[in-house]
Amino acid sequence: MKYVTYYIVFSILLILALLGSLGAVYITNSGWKSFISNLSGTLIVGASLSILFKIFQDRENDHRLRELFRIHDSIDDLGLVEIYADSSTYSFSDIIQNANSLSIVMNDGKRWVGNNSVHLRNRFSKKTETFFFTLDPESQFIVTLAEKLKCSPETLKEKIYETWTLLETCYNESEQNGTLRIYALKTFPTRSIFLTEEKLIETPYQTASGRVIIPAFIYKKVCRKDAPFFFAQNDIEALKIESTPHKAYYAESHCFRKSEK
Repeated sequence: MKYVTYYIVFSILLILALLGSLGAVYITNSGWKSFISNLSGTLIVGASLSILFKIFQDRENDHRLRELFRIHDSIDDLGLVEIYADSSTYSFSDIIQNANSLSIVMNDGKRWVGNNSVHLRNRFSKKTETFFFTLDPESQFIVTLAEKLKCSPETLKEKIYETWTLLETCYNESEQNGTLRIYALKTFPTRSIFLTEEKLIETPYQTASGRVIIPAFIYKKVCRKDAPFFFAQNDIEALKIESTPHKAYYAESHCFRKSEK
């Protein structure tokens, strides 16, 4: 609205200036005629330049807005909801306790499972499905990853086994109404994945050695089948087929059974 007012004001000034120039022709007093002519000329130049500048400025702003809207549309279409600069500040409690299905892919996951053990026990007490994928302790990638993380291969192996034990303990200490399946990956993860029926959280892995603060990307489920959510969903389904099942815990008719393959 303010832009319309801007154009109206300067258009009125321009019209008045033109009328003043025309009126100066009929003024006989030389002093007034000179004053009106000069004033009209100043208003014409000023108003014209102001309108031209505003048109140019609005075009630039419109171009920027179109760019911003295109970026926004791309983000919205692909389902990106939020980005955390530090993934450790993101709270996983909601998806752990409320998602019906939860798939998790990590290198070893020991710290994550330890930090979320209470939420996991609550999850396993409900009728939920949980699929947990870690690096195979006997994988050839263990040596490479241990070197990257600046630890021994034996230490990394032990962390994975401890993660599995922590998960089993969380399940055994729960009401055992949910399902837990643990898998050893055939290859190696390129990122951490936390996938529910409606949300995807990804944390990338750095390429260089050592440990750094890593970001987290949160996506929602959208209609586009080429969105990151469906890319991760298809990846998880493929992992279920090619990975090695370690153990499966599930309740049936309120009877706890453990299946080891």
